[in-house]
Amino acid sequence: MKKIYLAAAIAAIAFTGCKTTEANYRAAYEIAKQKQENADEDGSTAKLQQFAAPKETVVDGITLMMHTEPIGFIADGGATRETLQKYNVVVGRFRQLFNAKQMKARLIAAGYENACVVSTRDAGYYVIAQSCATAAEAAKGIERVTADNSLSFRAPLPYVLRPAHLAR
Repeated sequence: MKKIYLAAAIAAIAFTGCKTTEANYRAAYEIAKQKQENADEDGSTAKLQQFAAPKETVVDGITLMMHTEPIGFIADGGATRETLQKYNVVVGRFRQLFNAKQMKARLIAAGYENACVVSTRDAGYYVIAQSCATAAEAAKGIERVTADNSLSFRAPLPYVLRPAHLAR
C-alpha cells in the first residue's frame, strides 16, 4: 500500500513540475521583445523593411505602388519565366507555401484564372492575381482587385511586383 502512495506522490510531482505557466510565457515574451528592440537600435531592420516596401513609381505617365525584387518559380505555382510578365499585381504575401497556394486556388475560383505563386529570396511567397505587359494593364488590375469585395488586404497590398530579371 505504501508503494501505491509513493508512486502516486511521484507522479503528482512529475506532472506538476513541468507545467508551463503564464509567468513563463510572459518572461519569454519580454526576452524576445528586448532582443527585437536591441536589434532595431541601429535601425538596420527598419532600413531593410523600408527598402523592401513598395514605392510610388511613375511608368509611362501612370503612378503605381511598385516593388522590384528577384523571384523564383515553384512547382505547381502556375508561373514560369516565359509566362510571367513585367508588371504583376500582388494580392498576398506568405511565409508558408500552403497558405499561398490556398489563396491562389481561391483567386482562380473567383475568376482570376491566371493567378500564380512565386517565391522570394527570403523564403516567402507572393500570390499574383494578374500578370501584365504594360503599366496601364497593371493599373486596371489594381483597380479590379481593389473593387473586388471578396478580397481583403492589409497595407501595402495590393501593389505591383516587377521581377528583377524583367526590370531592365
